[in-house]
Amino acid sequence: MTRGNWNGATYSTLAEQLSPASLEALRSIGHVSTVYDVCAGTGNFALPAAQCGMTVHALDLSASQLEAARERWIPRPGITEPTFTIGDAQSLPWPDSSADACVSIFGIIFCPDPAIALAEMMRVTRPDGKICVATWSENGWAAALRREAASAWNGITPLPTTWANSREFEKAAAGLESVSSSSHVLEWQLPAGSDPIEELCDQAPALKNFREAVRETGSWASMSAHLHSTLAPYLRSSATGPVATSEYILHVGTVPNPRTAPLRTRG
Repeated sequence: MTRGNWNGATYSTLAEQLSPASLEALRSIGHVSTVYDVCAGTGNFALPAAQCGMTVHALDLSASQLEAARERWIPRPGITEPTFTIGDAQSLPWPDSSADACVSIFGIIFCPDPAIALAEMMRVTRPDGKICVATWSENGWAAALRREAASAWNGITPLPTTWANSREFEKAAAGLESVSSSSHVLEWQLPAGSDPIEELCDQAPALKNFREAVRETGSWASMSAHLHSTLAPYLRSSATGPVATSEYILHVGTVPNPRTAPLRTRG
């Protein structure tokens, strides 16, 4: 995962479309004192969490996304602005057991090794603290278009890791307890009269890179037609314009507490 792959998309639009997932994650962890946001992007989770009175430390590989997050921050009396740090999800800069919860919304799934990032999230979260990760499922426009792009061009950002259920996530997050996984659907409201493929490529960094690469070969027209067919099952009409749907899964678990582990295993 490189910084270049995550610069240049229309993040203001993307953030708006993805915000329901962050709010769902916020509800899932409840109100905590300190939370880390890994692969924070433009602050979809970090900003509302801070506005709720939490101390929030956000990290992302992309300086441009973090700058967008800072610009989105609206100061309020008595509310502490999140800190924003450029860094690698697979080597978090925070001390062991220093947060009450650690969250990653559509973030660590793009890491070269998401299991390492998960282990880092668990390391920096206190015993009995919460880990919350949002992943794309294999159902929806996001997965469908990325699969087509990956099969056509090997230079696309790697396909994200998907953990289809709690068992798969629990296996990746070795040692995490009380794991639950719930499915949700995000709806992408596209502008009336817009070309859905062009609009979605504008919003998704990897797809935007893919489109530019295919255009250079002179074959974007045929590829666009193919992608329209791929998108069709996930697209519906509305009074305000096309709506593209994509399922995601929210995984939540608890960091084990060595002090209470014996009590939990007694019959």
